[in-house]
This record gives sequence, structure tokens and C-alpha cells, in this order.
Amino acid sequence: MATTVVLNQANLTIDSVDFTDQCSTVTVTESYEALESTAFGDTARKFTKGLGNHEITCDLMVSYGSSEVEEKLQSIVGTAVSVVVTPTTSATPGTSNPAYTLANAYLESITPIVGSVGELPVMSVTFRGGQLSRATS
Repeated sequence: MATTVVLNQANLTIDSVDFTDQCSTVTVTESYEALESTAFGDTARKFTKGLGNHEITCDLMVSYGSSEVEEKLQSIVGTAVSVVVTPTTSATPGTSNPAYTLANAYLESITPIVGSVGELPVMSVTFRGGQLSRATS
């Protein structure tokens, strides 16, 4: 029987810092380049899995100060870090709570000041590349 999960309690850790309480959206994308492997005699194109091109994108509510969102992201922009996402608040992985880890994920850029009058500032960041793994124990 299929089950549906409402993602309202995800856990987000960036470079060992828990940003769960400052995150409003998170997306984990597992993607591989399609390498053509069509040979003579084939009647249709065939493809095989190439290099991974994975991403984790998240929207973080911007906060300033010591150990806050802006300071932490400023310290890791232009570097590779590990990002871990689980669909529940528990960081402990399980069959109903798989942990997706993107190791050596590159943070290309940040927008440290964003927003309009009367709006909550939200910074969207994307971690690219690295090795994606899924743990259930």
C-alpha cells in the first residue's frame, strides 16, 4: 500500500550545523549524465549512467550575528562541505526516515542581503556536486 508523507519536519544539517529551525524548503536531486551506448545493429538509442550531478537546494530564513545563517554561509561559500537531509526531525536514519548526505558539495554563491519592506528575508542556496548517499540505518 502506498503511503504519502507531508514534509513538514525535515532535518537539515550543513557542515555539521543544524539549520532545521531556519529552513522552509529543501529539495534533494539525484541526477546522472546520460551517456549514449548505442551500437551498430541497435534499432533505438541506448544510454548508460555517467557522472553524478547531484544538488541540494534549500531556502533559509536570513539571520545575522554570531553562529547565525549569514555568518555560517559566508564562511563556507566557495568551498565544499557535507549536507545532510532527513524527512523528519530525527537525524537518526531509518527505513521510514532515510538520510541523504551530499558529501563534498560545493556552495558556489550566496545572497547575504535579500528582501523587501515588510517581508521576511529568505536566502535560497544550492549545494552542487559531490557524492550522494542514502542511509537507512
